[in-house]
Amino acid sequence: MSSFDREKERALTGVDLSRKGSIDARIHLLVSLLNGSNDFFTTSSCSGRIIIFDDNSEEGRTSVKKKGCQWLYTTHDEAHYDAAIASLRDLSGDSVFKFEPFVLHVQCKSLSNAQSLLSCAVASGFRNSGISIGNKGKIIVAVRSTHSLEVPLSQQGELLVTEKYIGKLVQIANQKMQENFLRIDRFFGNVETLLERLKNVELCENESSNKNLSTKKTRRKQHKKVEILQSEGISLNKLTDRPTEEMISDDLSGCSLFDDVT
Repeated sequence: MSSFDREKERALTGVDLSRKGSIDARIHLLVSLLNGSNDFFTTSSCSGRIIIFDDNSEEGRTSVKKKGCQWLYTTHDEAHYDAAIASLRDLSGDSVFKFEPFVLHVQCKSLSNAQSLLSCAVASGFRNSGISIGNKGKIIVAVRSTHSLEVPLSQQGELLVTEKYIGKLVQIANQKMQENFLRIDRFFGNVETLLERLKNVELCENESSNKNLSTKKTRRKQHKKVEILQSEGISLNKLTDRPTEEMISDDLSGCSLFDDVT
């Protein structure tokens, strides 16, 4: 088993450490499609989400790392205005409204596979995608886009915007989510086409390999015949499955080659 196959087995049989603990329904078929291939497997994914979170830690206000972050509202589908407003009833820190688009990380068996997958991602609208290669040769394709949204809503528990403004944010985020889903659908179709092409290439290579192996076996058998015949004192001018005159005359022990055979 190759190192890639070992890493794939370990990744697919391990525990899902994401906050949700499972693959998002919107991309379940896409993830299964990639993981069913011999050349790829997914290491992390998110179909896209709209969230409102409240950071009520003092450290979080001056540091990127927000240890006191509390999720007030989250959805992997389009957001609902009433639910978004209700989540802001009891604020205590700095709340933020955020849309995060689809993101997927895929480990690839070869660099050529990674380049093909990257082309699929870019053609599908995920133009911020890229390839990274680790120190040990691990090849990862990150599929992502730039149409995100992040807006502050409150500071130290005080709401800074009106409910009408929040309604506008919900509308914009939902439009972005719809575009996000369209790009995922395009990507799924492009990946299907890619995997079918890779499968056909593999079949052709296997057929060519089997043909070459069969040819080598036939040649070995023919050379073996020559060795046996030569060991018995029979000389052949060239490799052939038809007996020469010398072979026939030896086998007939002096009989005329022109005698009628009935």
